[in-house]
Amino acid sequence: MLRTFIFDDSKSQWREEEHALLSHDMCVILDEEKELIYLWSGSKSTRQRYNIGYGQLKELISNFPELNIQLMLTKKNFPIEIQKKIEAMLESAKNEGVSSLIISRFMTIRAFFISILAVIIMPIISLLNLSTALLWPISSINLEVQNTSFKSWINTSRIFIMLTILFLAINLIIGLIEVENQIIIFSLVGLIICFGLILYLNFDIYLFTFQSGSTLTIFYILKSEIIVFISINLFSVVIFELPSIYKFISFLKTYRKYIF
Repeated sequence: MLRTFIFDDSKSQWREEEHALLSHDMCVILDEEKELIYLWSGSKSTRQRYNIGYGQLKELISNFPELNIQLMLTKKNFPIEIQKKIEAMLESAKNEGVSSLIISRFMTIRAFFISILAVIIMPIISLLNLSTALLWPISSINLEVQNTSFKSWINTSRIFIMLTILFLAINLIIGLIEVENQIIIFSLVGLIICFGLILYLNFDIYLFTFQSGSTLTIFYILKSEIIVFISINLFSVVIFELPSIYKFISFLKTYRKYIF
């Protein structure tokens, strides 16, 4: 019986995989019957991955104490059954559309999954926070808010936008590493908009015209000004959120089996 294992960079260990094999993978094929193990390295696999994976082979072999396994190192001329297994896995990946994967490392696949999810969630939380202003006490056509609450309101959204910038920067780095143009473009657009939002939010109390009756501790702000302010933030966020959501969905369709 042949069993196949692919080296997982993110966990620095071998994991069993019976179906898809990519050109960037390093694969071990175990022939339990002959007690032989073959090491295959794809054309796009790196020397660093090979060295780390080779170093972890002892741990993999230790999982089969009942077998007296011998390691066979060869770049080509595998036995016919081994070659057929490799070709079948490569073909399976091709049929599933997996062979055209742009992101080629387990580590960057999982890092991008987390970072793009954060890019989607953080601005939404920021907008929800800004929307709480509509729940402030109403005095005539004005909204009433204490100075400390106003500062907290602005600063909370500023923090979430700064976190968004952090995760967009991570996405940009991943895009540059993997040479994924769509990620690079979406990340740059998001970064430009988020830096603009940070500058906008930094105007703080100067964003609004305080109405008659306002003091150093109590502010009265036109409800219409708050709605315009929220709308500007919403419009800005939507510009990069929609592409991010699109990318997230397409990413899940392609890479979901490599995330967990």
